Amino acid sequence: MKKILAIVFVMCLTLSATAQKKKKKPANNDCYLTEAATTFDLSEDKKSELNELLVQASKDRASIKKGVKAGEITKDQVKGKTRGVNRKYFSDLAKLTGKSKKEVMTFVKEVGGKCKKKKKKKKQE
Repeated sequence: MKKILAIVFVMCLTLSATAQKKKKKPANNDCYLTEAATTFDLSEDKKSELNELLVQASKDRASIKKGVKAGEITKDQVKGKTRGVNRKYFSDLAKLTGKSKKEVMTFVKEVGGKCKKKKKKKKQE
């Protein structure tokens, strides 16, 4: 009986320990992708390329954050590195859509606000 209780206790401990680990959610880009597709009249191929660009930019930003936590990157360097990631993303988006960087920047600012509002509404429901 004691062995069974000990096994159940150990199982409960391992389950509770693994349940507390946060699982990373993939970047939710649906709102952004649909807005970009309608605004820039993107085909499905270009839409998938845009998704890849978004995922890559997110990965680059995440690696910068990990570098800060690990102490490899100072807080002063974060701003410069993040700017570099954003500049690369914006230039790639401009090439993909065939629009100027100014038009792309305007789009990103407008859509970013819209998509955040939609996300907040979903959380409230």
